[in-house]
Amino acid sequence: MYVPIAIGLMLALVVIGVGSMIGFGIKNIIQGKQDVTKILVYLVPAVIFGVSYLISGAVTDAAMLTMLITMALLAVMLVITGLRTTFKF
Repeated sequence: MYVPIAIGLMLALVVIGVGSMIGFGIKNIIQGKQDVTKILVYLVPAVIFGVSYLISGAVTDAAMLTMLITMALLAVMLVITGLRTTFKF
């Protein structure tokens, strides 16, 4: 009896949190406090998930592909950043 209520409250808090982050992000972009490219970086996993869902057709497969692709991109970016710092270019 308490579990559905707890799950509903948890989901409501998640929706409120994500909604407020989106709202404040839009507000900061409009006010010029944030660069648009820094905000758009957060959309990369959603785009990867959308493309992998269109390819695989299953949510679980798309989630795993998104995780793997995002981790691979992270590793590549770490190497690039390390090379830039090492060789100063």
